[in-house]
Amino acid sequence: MLFRKAITADIPQLIKFRKILLGHEDNSSMDETFRNYFDSSLSDKSLVVWVADDDGVVVSSVCFCLCRLAPRFDNPSGLVAYMTTVFTIPNYRRQGMASKLVREAIDDLKSQGIRKILLHSSDMAKPVYESLGFIEGKNYMSINI
Repeated sequence: MLFRKAITADIPQLIKFRKILLGHEDNSSMDETFRNYFDSSLSDKSLVVWVADDDGVVVSSVCFCLCRLAPRFDNPSGLVAYMTTVFTIPNYRRQGMASKLVREAIDDLKSQGIRKILLHSSDMAKPVYESLGFIEGKNYMSINI
């Protein structure tokens, strides 16, 4: 299994994962909108996507939307990553793949000067994020890295 940053060729699979997560797997009405979003956001680096690649097939992904907020004492750069679109193909679930992918991404985000990650989680996924060090807050889970 190869853990790597997504490339333009991965966009069709990222669109598929996004549609599944949104409950619209068979709806193609937003495909062009999704394609434009992933293409432009990967290009301008406002989106960082990590994927698990099993012999050329993307089987898992995690996306981080990057933004700059006002600096804080615990985050002098103000850079924040919002984690979204965490998805693993069913046959690859329960193997620790998403956790490994998130850990790889966190190391990469740290190297970019990002010190805070936010996410909204389903109740089912909270234990996974807590095991990675995320703490549940009033409105979201977060981790200082």
